[in-house]
Amino acid sequence: MTNHLAIIAGVGAAILFMSWLPSLSRKLQISYPIILIAIGLVLYYIGVPLDWPDPLWDDKAVVTISEAIVVISLMGAGLKIPRIKGWKFWWIPARLLLIAMPLTMLGVFLLGTELLGLSFAGSIMLAAVLAPTDPVLAAEVQLAEPGEVHPEEEPPETEFALTAEAGLNDGLAFPFTWLAVLVFQAGSWEAFSLTDWLWDEFAIKIALGAILGVVITWLVIKFHDWLRGAFEIKTRDGLLAFALAAVVYSVTELLYGYGFLAAFVSAIVLKYTRSMDDGYKELLHDFVDQVERVLLVIWLVLFGGSMMNGLLALGGWNALWVALLLIFVVRPVSGFLSLIGKNLKLREKVAISFFGIRGIGSIFYLSWAAVQLGDFAEKEYLYGILGV
Repeated sequence: MTNHLAIIAGVGAAILFMSWLPSLSRKLQISYPIILIAIGLVLYYIGVPLDWPDPLWDDKAVVTISEAIVVISLMGAGLKIPRIKGWKFWWIPARLLLIAMPLTMLGVFLLGTELLGLSFAGSIMLAAVLAPTDPVLAAEVQLAEPGEVHPEEEPPETEFALTAEAGLNDGLAFPFTWLAVLVFQAGSWEAFSLTDWLWDEFAIKIALGAILGVVITWLVIKFHDWLRGAFEIKTRDGLLAFALAAVVYSVTELLYGYGFLAAFVSAIVLKYTRSMDDGYKELLHDFVDQVERVLLVIWLVLFGGSMMNGLLALGGWNALWVALLLIFVVRPVSGFLSLIGKNLKLREKVAISFFGIRGIGSIFYLSWAAVQLGDFAEKEYLYGILGV
C-alpha cells in the first residue's frame, strides 16, 4: 500500500505542477518538456517506485502510450489551424515535407552508415523514425491556442508552417518506417520489392488516410447536425474531439490507411466546418490539450527515469555527435534549402529551418517497427541513439 500511495503522490505532484508549467516555462524561456524530464530524473534518484523502464519498456507498451499521445496531439494541432482563404500558407509546409524531410532523411541515413556503423536497413530505420517533427514536444513553437487569436485573423507564417509540418509528416513518415521493416524482413535491398512498397505502403495508404480523415469526420458532423435539427439534441462536450480522434485513427488503420494522417486531416475538417461555433471548437481543443498534457507528464517523467537507468548509454558517444549534427546542421540546412526562393525574412527562414523538433512520434515508429520485427540486432542501439 505504501508503494501504491507513493506512486500516486509522485505522479499527482508532477501533473499538479503541469498546471503552472507552460506559464513558468515561458518566463524561464525553457521548454517545459525539459523541465518534466528533470522531474523524472529527480523522482528516479529519490526512489519513487514507479514502473521505470529498465532502461526500455516492452515494445508493445511503448507503442500503446506513444500512439495515444501522438493521435491526441494531432487532433489538438489541427484544431489550432485557422480557416484560411486560398493555399498560400500551405506552400511552406509543402516545401518542408517534399524537400526538407527527404534531405533530412538522407543526411541521417549517411550519418547512420558512416558514423554509427549501422547496417543498410538499420540506417534506413534511423532515417525513417527521425523523419517526423513532433506535434507534442514542439507545441511551444507552433500556433497559439484558438482562444488566443481571432478566428479570421491570418496566422504567423512561421508558426503555421511548423504546426502544419508536424501534423502532416507524422503520417508521411510511416511509409519510410515500413520501408525499413520490409528491407529488414527481405534480408537485403536486392530482395526487397520497391514497386510493392511504392504502391501499397506509400500511395494507397497515404491516399486512404487523407480520404478517410475527411469522410469519417464529415459523417460525424452530419450526424451532429441531424441530431440538433431533428431532435434538438445538442452537445458542448469536449469529449467529442477526443473520441473522434480515436475513431478516425483506429478505423483508418483497420481500413489499411495511415491513421496519424487521418487524425490531423480530421481535425482540420472539424475546424473548418461552419456547423459548430468557434467557442465550441475552442472547448474541443482545450479538452484534448489537457488530456495530452496528462499523458505527456507520465511519458516524460518515465523517460527521465529511463535516462538515469541507462538508456543514453545504449547509444554510445557517437549518438551524441549524431544528435548534435541532426539538430544543428542536417535539419537547419535541409530546411533552409527547402525555403530558397520563398519571400520570407531571414529570421523566419532560420526559425522554420531550426525548429524541426523530434520526439514521441519517433519513439512510436521505432517501437512499432520493433513489434513487427521482434528483437532485431540493432534495436537497443537505435533506442539509445533516439534517446540522445
